[in-house]
Amino acid sequence: MTIAVERLRTLDDLAACERLQRRLFGDRASASVLSVPSLRAVAESGGLLLGVRSGTATRELAGAIVDLSSTWEGFGALFSHVFGVSPEARNRGVGSSLREAERRFAQEEGIDVVRAWVDPLRSQESHLLWNKAGAIGTTYERNVFGELSDSANRGLATDRVDVEWWLRSPRTLALLEEGRPASHARVRLHEMAVATRTTATSSGHRFLVDVKLEPGFAKVLVEIPVDVDLLRDENPAEARRWRAGTREVFEQLLGTGYLLVGLVHEGGRSFQLLEKVDRGAALGHG
Repeated sequence: MTIAVERLRTLDDLAACERLQRRLFGDRASASVLSVPSLRAVAESGGLLLGVRSGTATRELAGAIVDLSSTWEGFGALFSHVFGVSPEARNRGVGSSLREAERRFAQEEGIDVVRAWVDPLRSQESHLLWNKAGAIGTTYERNVFGELSDSANRGLATDRVDVEWWLRSPRTLALLEEGRPASHARVRLHEMAVATRTTATSSGHRFLVDVKLEPGFAKVLVEIPVDVDLLRDENPAEARRWRAGTREVFEQLLGTGYLLVGLVHEGGRSFQLLEKVDRGAALGHG
């Protein structure tokens, strides 16, 4: 598909953005969806709204971003509240194109950093943020939104990792402008500790057995489900075990000097990579 990212400005644009959210979040999505009046207020208050059309003959969107105007540590910032791609457009470059356009538009307006919350059990979002965009994860927060009944969140506590994407950092420039691979791609597996023990099942999913941190490793892998949404639909209790079982290890690591810097996919399994490093070094400074 041809991917053209454009700013969402008209009421028709905003209505298409609302419809996309309702597709993504399902019938019980009222608490999770930004409706047209809310989207209009975001635009009026300096937010950034971007979309990708499903085709030239339709007003429907294949993907969208809604960012709120903000500041962070004295810098101009955006907070990425909505990021979604329709099921049929996934794995076709829509998400990457949206993030790259978000960076371009933000820089034109003098924005230094884009922040977001990301579910650390979602491997695709983590891959895009850490491996492709150059963002880092800094802190872990439990149940940020409380209980939600929409199709993306039902049955799981809404734990999130705080994301910082510094748009001009050497880390981001290396990935997006110089085409260099993420730094962890050069790290061998034996140089990392694995904090999780899992087992394969006949269903094709991996179940979490236990969590154990080994001291002395600067880089730690925490396994996560390859597709937490599919797992939750087929085995809700096991999805909840993944949330409860990884929560404390993420909190402990992110609270003791580690940062989330990569998503490793190896042998059909997905791992969050955390490194004990200060933020400046993680962003490529010095």
